[in-house]
Amino acid sequence: MVFGGLHFHPILDVFLFGMGIVGAAFLISWAAEAAQLDISASFAIAILALIAILPEYAVEAVLAWDAGQSYDTASAIVTPEMERVAANVTGANRLLIGLGWSAVILIFWIKRRSSLNMANTMGLEILMLSIATAVTFLIFFMQQVHLIVAAALIALYVVYLWLSSTKESEEPELMGPSLAIGEQSKVVRRLIVLGLFAYSAFVILVAAEPFVHSLIDTGRNLGISDFLLIQWIAPLASESPEIIIAVLFSLRANPVAGLTTLISAEVNQLTLLVGSMVGIFSLSAGELLSFPLNNMQSVEFLLTAAVSLLGIILVLPRVIGWKSGVILLVMFLAHLPFTETDQRMLFTYGYISIAAVLIGYQLYNKYLSKN
Repeated sequence: MVFGGLHFHPILDVFLFGMGIVGAAFLISWAAEAAQLDISASFAIAILALIAILPEYAVEAVLAWDAGQSYDTASAIVTPEMERVAANVTGANRLLIGLGWSAVILIFWIKRRSSLNMANTMGLEILMLSIATAVTFLIFFMQQVHLIVAAALIALYVVYLWLSSTKESEEPELMGPSLAIGEQSKVVRRLIVLGLFAYSAFVILVAAEPFVHSLIDTGRNLGISDFLLIQWIAPLASESPEIIIAVLFSLRANPVAGLTTLISAEVNQLTLLVGSMVGIFSLSAGELLSFPLNNMQSVEFLLTAAVSLLGIILVLPRVIGWKSGVILLVMFLAHLPFTETDQRMLFTYGYISIAAVLIGYQLYNKYLSKN
């Protein structure tokens, strides 16, 4: 379709290109799981999380490039193209926590009727996510993603990747296609993994731009805000395989890896994804620029930070029950219909208030245990 210049109705184009991205994301996830046989476990989780969200990076790159092309430094007006960048990055992060984390927690509870025990795990991921969340709150008050902030976020991701690589390795539990790949000889396995990575990356790069533009055209034809379509449909297509893989982890003997992978992916998206969008925006504009935000975009970042804060507080005790999953899922679904900025602010207050209550409850329980 891309090379032949063949296009159908925008809705059909969205479906076809979206399915291409979903399919490529599945191939990437299977290859990344098999690759864990050749690198340390914690590093593998970080790499798996990075590779699994490559489709999201590709979509964000297209949007950031369009934003840079649309920006006029003389007027410094935030364009619709720039609004879409914020829509995608904030939607992707909230979707991952509200839908992804909750799915792993609840499905594990439904299957086992017990809390998910994450004792002695996720220390590095939670630390890095906490720092990235604090920076995201800062973005709201700055009303921009400053160049220095973007560089700091990318540096934070590099540090996270390095620290992950120093941890001990362990044998991964593979299933399905990843198991079939893992059973091959070392040379054949590595060739298959590299081939799947290369092919999937090619499909994603080819499909990302027409997928995004078809999504925008669909919004115009249906009278639906392209901001909302970019915020939810694009991340849903690019991240659904990753969430499905994590759910499969929770259905078998390794639910810890499932949730850790999604938490690691959240670290990636709040650091590398946010930081790289500024770089691509600057490259497209032809000069080094911070990424300016209007009030609506700033509130979207604030709400995203609040969602991340609540997620951190819920997983911090390391013994994660079904109530945590319900809170994340209900809050996520509840805020979807309310798109006005003042409504989003109310939900932000709600997320922060729940987080504050939970912090107080956890401190009170800790106090009781000592007395």
